[in-house]
Amino acid sequence: MLIVITGLPGTGKTTIAEALAEELDAIVFSTDKIRKMIFKKPIYNEMDKKIVYNELFLQARSYLSRGKNVILDGTFYSIELRENAKDVGRSLSNSVFFVYCSTPEELLKERLNMRKDKYSDADYNVYLKMKKIFEEFQDDVIVVDTSKPVEANIEVIKKLIYSI
Repeated sequence: MLIVITGLPGTGKTTIAEALAEELDAIVFSTDKIRKMIFKKPIYNEMDKKIVYNELFLQARSYLSRGKNVILDGTFYSIELRENAKDVGRSLSNSVFFVYCSTPEELLKERLNMRKDKYSDADYNVYLKMKKIFEEFQDDVIVVDTSKPVEANIEVIKKLIYSI
């Protein structure tokens, strides 16, 4: 199974991905972590993003081909990136699910200001830039409000995944 956790910066994608991974015995691959492994000083241009997502898909393909559950953690801001994720999952006869994390903007701003994350460089200005370029979903997506408790969101996700 491939689960793609998507959403804008500061919406709690990593928190959801890590909690869900424990529940589903899955491995998490994060664009933030991959970016920091590849680039000492990321510049977040299109070429860098392409390299990061290509590595993310390579890792996902490797683990899915061994029958592992995989969770991808990243903004997946474009339809093209989401289609690429679907192709990776479906090419290995796996179910593919998308989870969109949303949160009220005031809480998000607070989270970003308090963030002490060694992997993500996103601040409120990055959030605003990403919000402008984030392409709407064209397919089914599980939406969770990350202002609610993590455990409640995990239960919602599991219920929907297993009922689809």
